[in-house]
Amino acid sequence: MKRPFRIDLLPRDGTLIMCSSHEARCEGLLEKCGDWKPRSVLLFHYDDDNPKREERHDRITSTFKQRGISVLEQRFTESDAVKSLRENMQVLRKFLDTETSERILFDISVFTKRHLLMMLRWLDDEGHWDRVTFIYSEPQEYEVSRFIPLSFGLSSFQQVPGFSACPDFSRALHLVLFLGYEGDRAFAVYEHVQPMVTTLLIPFPPFKPSWDGRTEELNSDVISLVGEDHIRRVDPIDPSGSARALQDILGDETQGAEHSKVVCPLGTKPQTLGIYSYVRACCDPPAIVYASPLRHNHDFFSHGVGKTWLLNAS
Repeated sequence: MKRPFRIDLLPRDGTLIMCSSHEARCEGLLEKCGDWKPRSVLLFHYDDDNPKREERHDRITSTFKQRGISVLEQRFTESDAVKSLRENMQVLRKFLDTETSERILFDISVFTKRHLLMMLRWLDDEGHWDRVTFIYSEPQEYEVSRFIPLSFGLSSFQQVPGFSACPDFSRALHLVLFLGYEGDRAFAVYEHVQPMVTTLLIPFPPFKPSWDGRTEELNSDVISLVGEDHIRRVDPIDPSGSARALQDILGDETQGAEHSKVVCPLGTKPQTLGIYSYVRACCDPPAIVYASPLRHNHDFFSHGVGKTWLLNAS
């Protein structure tokens, strides 16, 4: 479910989990929350070298502290995500168990998808799932062209920890690929997995009408191989739309599947949230894979803050 952001929909005295970034939308909630105050804030900080992120991180912490809100800063090493999450667990438990009846607000706007999926699994396993409301801010614009991709190369390809599935060689392999603006990564996933069946999911409607067709253009290589008949269009904001699409594509989550299943989330963060909603109910879950780029193109990524949404995944 998705709802346009309104201050009166925010719970009073909730706890807030968010992440700093080089992207302006990491400050989207701060720009729009008016006089609303969370009881406390847990702010993740990635360890890659990025001056823009440092400026925004410092601005977020100083703004909250000026409002009298405590900020717990937590470092996260994306290149060693499992170790980082393990090191964060005790702090996370203490932070969230202080008031077990409080709502948890989770701003997913700029989390990496691997970190986001691992956090969703952890929150669910710790019994917090029904307490969480998710926040997502769109970018105002992406700096993309046919010649300047959002990332370069492929450094590693692996199953997301906590979402491993053993391949069953008696069943054909079905790859479900949520597409975004990184066609090289999508093509590399397709080549690496070598599926017998492939379904491509394109965000639709796009955040802005002027973006219509952009995903298809930036993923023309993999689309030309898979074929137009294997494309589906899925709402980029509503998690339930992605969960329903996976159920239609891969089958009822309460039943065994005809194929071995692999899902790769290269689309939007709300779509990734919908993927988790489907997977958490599966008796025969798919593997979720993550393709890490050699580097992101931070100079030509996104700017500005678009619409902000409140999301529920259950």
